[in-house]
Amino acid sequence: MKNITTREELKTYFETGDRPTEGEFSELIDSYVHLKELNFGLTLRSSAETYNKYYDFYRSENLPNTSVGHLIVESVEGREPENIHGYTHILGQTVLYKKMHITLEGLDGVADIMEYEPKVIIKRYKQKKKLKSGNMRKAHFAQEREMDAKQWNRKSVYVIDAKESVLDLEPIHYFKPNYEGEYKGFSPSGSRFKPGDFKFTTHGKPFVPAQIMLEIMINGRPYRSLPVAFKIVLGSSGPGDAINYIVG
Repeated sequence: MKNITTREELKTYFETGDRPTEGEFSELIDSYVHLKELNFGLTLRSSAETYNKYYDFYRSENLPNTSVGHLIVESVEGREPENIHGYTHILGQTVLYKKMHITLEGLDGVADIMEYEPKVIIKRYKQKKKLKSGNMRKAHFAQEREMDAKQWNRKSVYVIDAKESVLDLEPIHYFKPNYEGEYKGFSPSGSRFKPGDFKFTTHGKPFVPAQIMLEIMINGRPYRSLPVAFKIVLGSSGPGDAINYIVG
């Protein structure tokens, strides 16, 4: 790929009294990366392979007076569940899930994609909520703060080092175990029990709405693509139904 001419040098072509040549106009255009070629080249799909991990699930003993109502801890089947103060172990289960296959189609002509420091940003759907001030916060998509995401074993930023990458989102962490007298499956994490809380596919599978976008650096400035909407879909036919992704 042709080297990008610095802004300072390009400005000298267009100073008062200058008559820029065809070549200088061409250099101006070629020295800037078209956002459609890079930012809008992001595509995603579920991996063909199915993966599995074993998790222990815990419920807080201090509900509803806690901001961390559940814990999901990766473990090994057959191992005695860890005792966690303030939490009750309710379930141990192997979870089947898909990974996310990312392709940066807009970088096909770029020799070294790391020149642009690409990363993908995940935004999670947040319900409308009445704030302490009395105002109502509208439902929206938001990037989780690193500290908050870490608390739930999630990530909101993934550094990309190849034109094709496979991300392990560990999607079970976007859900929470239900517990109403006995274990009754999962619902989206962060949802509250009121009408309209849960979203379901046409096949009755609960899902978490999310968005993903590509961020690149050009001349030291970050540029983000328009978001690509996707759903993290929980299987509804039992433990053998893998958590999947649907784009759109």
